[in-house]
Amino acid sequence: MLGKKDLKEVGLKVTGPRLKILEILETSGKKHLSAEQVYNALYENKQEVSLATVYRVLTQFEQSNIVHR
Repeated sequence: MLGKKDLKEVGLKVTGPRLKILEILETSGKKHLSAEQVYNALYENKQEVSLATVYRVLTQFEQSNIVHR
């Protein structure tokens, strides 16, 4: 499970949205999630993160090799 230390190691600042999205990706039980699925999971958990933020964070995770497209 990735955490704050791992985000820092790849050069990303630790923020609430990044941690929430990372948690969704790790706990979903699904191997592949779209940005919309991540957004919907956050929305269902009453997390106020915009779809644009989800796309931006997923792009940053991809560039840092945390996720693969």
